[in-house]
Amino acid sequence: MKSSNQNPEVHASSAGHDLASTDWIDMHFQAMQPEYEQMLSWVGIQSNWQVLDAGCGTGGYLPLMTELVGNGGKVSAIDLAPENVRVVEERAGQGRWSAPVDARVGNILDLPYADQSFDAVWCANTSQYLSDTELLTMLQEFRRIVRPGGLIAIKEYDITAMQMQPTMPMLFLHLYEACCRMGDQEACYLFRTLNLPHWLREVGLIELRHKPTLIVRSQPLRPVEKKFVGAALEYNAGKAEQATLPAEELDLWRKLTDLDAGDHIIRHPDFQYRCIQTVFVGRVP
Repeated sequence: MKSSNQNPEVHASSAGHDLASTDWIDMHFQAMQPEYEQMLSWVGIQSNWQVLDAGCGTGGYLPLMTELVGNGGKVSAIDLAPENVRVVEERAGQGRWSAPVDARVGNILDLPYADQSFDAVWCANTSQYLSDTELLTMLQEFRRIVRPGGLIAIKEYDITAMQMQPTMPMLFLHLYEACCRMGDQEACYLFRTLNLPHWLREVGLIELRHKPTLIVRSQPLRPVEKKFVGAALEYNAGKAEQATLPAEELDLWRKLTDLDAGDHIIRHPDFQYRCIQTVFVGRVP
């Protein structure tokens, strides 16, 4: 998603992607860490493998990824934002990870790696920023650098399942439908998640499998979860100001930005944050 000057709460990276700054990525990962690590563990990464974290952000997955490959393996990490790569390098330099990590700035549409040089690629919450053409290019690059028999894993967010309760059940869906109608292509890409198997088949991957994971956060919220939910509400309320929505829905979004209100949903005893993230895995023939 491209940064918008009309919404200061976009948490943008230097690459111009909303919700991709170092502070947002760390907060997001910490709020969802148990489920996210389970999703990575499910992929099937083996000891002694060479694995690429494509669009690595600040490297939240790297500690577990290095454990999976062990000291006989190697992990590479690439991200478009230099500030994210600097964070990864600092954390890798602390010497607490189980395998060496090579981090570099680069574009997942033109990867600086040799053909068939990896056993697996992991790419989390990155395809949502790509057009259809760019998504195909990314997958073709992944297939180029993964050896025959290796794995390509894409984790992505399914906007159709987004809920924060108690409030209007269709609030988020209506917002993103409205954004699509206004030509916000990045919002539309979040609806593409359910069709990702088509794209994996398009580049010739086989033995496709996928695993959706329901993530729920309810009371009592941990501080990082509360911070994440509040930031997500502020971000989406900014999008609502730019969308064509019924007056009552826009008014509701404005109320949801008042996080200090005594009756805010984040304080409700029945509050729930609900989303679905899905991992799609294919094997290179």
